[in-house]
Amino acid sequence: MARVAVCALVSFALVTPAWQTASSTVEGDLAYGADPAQRLDLSVPAGKDLPTVIFVHGGSLQGGDKADADYGKVCDAFPAAGIACANVNYRLLSAAPWPAPAEDVAAAIAWLHDKLAARGGDPRKLFLLGHSSGAMLVALVGSDEHFLKQRNLTTGAISGVMPMGSIMWDDDLRQSIERNGRDKVEAAFARDPRGQAFGSLDAYQAQWPINYVRARLPPFLFLIAESEQVNPPVLKTDQQFVDDARAKGSAAELKVFAGRTHYSNIRKIHEPGDEVFAAVVDFVRKHEPFAP
Repeated sequence: MARVAVCALVSFALVTPAWQTASSTVEGDLAYGADPAQRLDLSVPAGKDLPTVIFVHGGSLQGGDKADADYGKVCDAFPAAGIACANVNYRLLSAAPWPAPAEDVAAAIAWLHDKLAARGGDPRKLFLLGHSSGAMLVALVGSDEHFLKQRNLTTGAISGVMPMGSIMWDDDLRQSIERNGRDKVEAAFARDPRGQAFGSLDAYQAQWPINYVRARLPPFLFLIAESEQVNPPVLKTDQQFVDDARAKGSAAELKVFAGRTHYSNIRKIHEPGDEVFAAVVDFVRKHEPFAP
């Protein structure tokens, strides 16, 4: 993964860079918050009442950037499909404690909810797409009402959630607690960098989306690469989320992509004929509300 880009401090008064392409308007480094990391790029095709995919990058919550080689082209193909796309940066745990990343995802959603209509987007058609730890973030913000309620929204503002390549709980940690006892694991966790970032083992465990499966979730589609099904147990934890959500009356499904890896799933999404991109577009069309 590319090194984290260093963001310059930018005044809200400055005009963000914008340019026209044949099919879309692209605005770079739009500020959705005061911190230099709280920036997003927005690509909007010509039209009105358009759905928007909001992409959140991975990097173990400690690295990654919307301009990385892995993530810089994620939005490229969406405008030609009539879909706006936002590529979101957020505060990382190397610079801010948990829950800053999740709070920033909610803040970006709220900013787009307010600003999209003036740009041709429909704030009633917001879809979350995240890769790796970004997948955990979109699943969490899409299921735990707490984060969006801080922004005077609910998860009802989200038309669909597409986590790509993330576990929904830390199965290794669960097994370690069963083997060694919670007290011993908690003491070890306090010495771990994760313990410093999250503050406590309880806070770390509370971040996992499996804790917030309930009725009236937005529709979920888990996108899983063939090579990442078992180690880590992406398929096991995502399938449990799907099963639990369906049992509570919420819509959830998963799709495994043959021959794909954790990184090829996202790196190829902008390429012509990509099957992951096709699955994302199909999901958006299926759950796009208020369609003409």
